[in-house]
Amino acid sequence: MRSTYRILFLIRKKKLNKDGLTNIMVRISIGGEKAEFSSLAFVKPEMWSPLGKVLGKTKEVQKINDSLDKIKIALDNHHKAILEKDGYVTAEKLRDTYLGKEIRMNTVLSLYDIKVEQKRNLVGKTIRDTTLSKYLATRKRVGDFMVYKYKKEDMPIRDVDFQFVTDYEVYLKSVCKCGHNSTVKHLRYLKQIISNALKNRYITIDPFDDYTLGYKPVKKEFLIEPEIKRLMNKKFESKRLEEVRDVFLFQIFTGLAYIDAANLTNENIIEDGFGQKWIQLTRQKSSVQANIPLLDVPLSILKKYEGLENSKLLPIHTNQKMNEYLKEIASLCGINKRLTTHCGRHSFGTIMLTKGVSIESVSKMLGHTNITTTQIYAKVLNQKIFTEVNKVRGEFDDMMKYYKQRK
Repeated sequence: MRSTYRILFLIRKKKLNKDGLTNIMVRISIGGEKAEFSSLAFVKPEMWSPLGKVLGKTKEVQKINDSLDKIKIALDNHHKAILEKDGYVTAEKLRDTYLGKEIRMNTVLSLYDIKVEQKRNLVGKTIRDTTLSKYLATRKRVGDFMVYKYKKEDMPIRDVDFQFVTDYEVYLKSVCKCGHNSTVKHLRYLKQIISNALKNRYITIDPFDDYTLGYKPVKKEFLIEPEIKRLMNKKFESKRLEEVRDVFLFQIFTGLAYIDAANLTNENIIEDGFGQKWIQLTRQKSSVQANIPLLDVPLSILKKYEGLENSKLLPIHTNQKMNEYLKEIASLCGINKRLTTHCGRHSFGTIMLTKGVSIESVSKMLGHTNITTTQIYAKVLNQKIFTEVNKVRGEFDDMMKYYKQRK
């Protein structure tokens, strides 16, 4: 890079001010790229030498030539410092450093900060604080990556290229132990930042061009009826395990997500004109209203925990603790599956479809924004297929009498 580095002083003879003077420009050339800025010095075109100096011996001429020498020396010093610090220099970076321009607005983390502040202003209006937390978490990830890979706390957004994205993906999967879908989520957050930079003309090339960001299908763990019965029959000596089991069962029979179960109050329990009790709430994740009829099992669980503090209807532990205790419960019940609070919701969807409840009704009870989401549950229901085929098994078996083959 140093061999292609050059500083040139030049004028444009046809661009004169009202006094007949032209501005002396400074051109930086590095690796075929150029960047220019004004030296803030002016000269008559006829006094300019092709060697990049002002002709003459007056004090004014000497002053201008000295100022040009100082610019050259300062640029050389900045070039050396940037090269030692970053390992490379661009014409724009050298120009901006010399001019003392505030380029903070165009760095990776500063653009993340702008996005985070936008989301912060929407909390409680169109998004939840958990959404904000995701932006903060992914900002930290990319910040840690730049320190890990480049030994820098921040970088200009224009330095984010295809290799940066590729290395970030490897870092997320190897160092951070992120799964494929978690990695894609972090990369998609970075792509949002890149898109904003493109729209603001901070960069002109999208490093995500030809970069695939597709999610892989995730196996949704759920319990089948015999496992649910085993869970219901189990006697626990530990009160905390009993409470977690009951909340988990409540999810299985209502389809509520953890956060919705945690926020459940008497205001969400309504009774219709036929005496049937329902859960009516707006799902926190999707802001979609869910209407769920309360069956005997969840009703008995609500009755069991009447009188809890803070108007809560269920003895809720943190989601992290719930999942930790569910792991213990699975072992005690001989259930060879990874139980989580989300597994309860999945179990509700699958068992309802297995019992013949329409996918449209299940979708409404789960509060899905799109029935396509609910169809994921239907894809794994071999038991439902077996049950439905059994309904017509006799008719097909009767056809066996027409199949006569030579023995």
